Amino acid sequence: MRRQGFRRSGSRPTILTPLRRPNSVGTSSTTAVNLDGRGAYPSDNTGVFAVSGRPEDMVLFRAPTLRSIAVTAPYMHDGSIATLDGVIDHYAADGRTIASGPRAGVGRDNPLKSGFVAGFVLTTQERIDLIAFLSALTDERFLHDPRYADPFGNEP
Repeated sequence: MRRQGFRRSGSRPTILTPLRRPNSVGTSSTTAVNLDGRGAYPSDNTGVFAVSGRPEDMVLFRAPTLRSIAVTAPYMHDGSIATLDGVIDHYAADGRTIASGPRAGVGRDNPLKSGFVAGFVLTTQERIDLIAFLSALTDERFLHDPRYADPFGNEP
């Protein structure tokens, strides 16, 4: 579904945060691809630029809430990562590397990538703890409260 030119990720609706300027909290450019080694992005996946037409908005995407993140897969602006573990791998690697195909590239080397994506190393226990923390942001009572059910009966 598109809303004001932005994609919602995940199978459940997400609350979109207000759009902010590049490299600020609320937008992100983690550049899953780097088609030409200079930051090229697929023409059908340009982020806020598709709405604003401003070059500085290229590959910026609204960041969704972390509320109920454990049940809103798939992840990323384009739904390209199936699990929270995969999301952690993406950020830990400082961007995604796609070895072959039309979107092949090394995201880590993309010059348009946000400075907030710098890569990191987690121990096995830290990874387990991070996923447990993210899972704790899911309120099962809220998710199943009939007062907040889909009024059109489209519940999964």
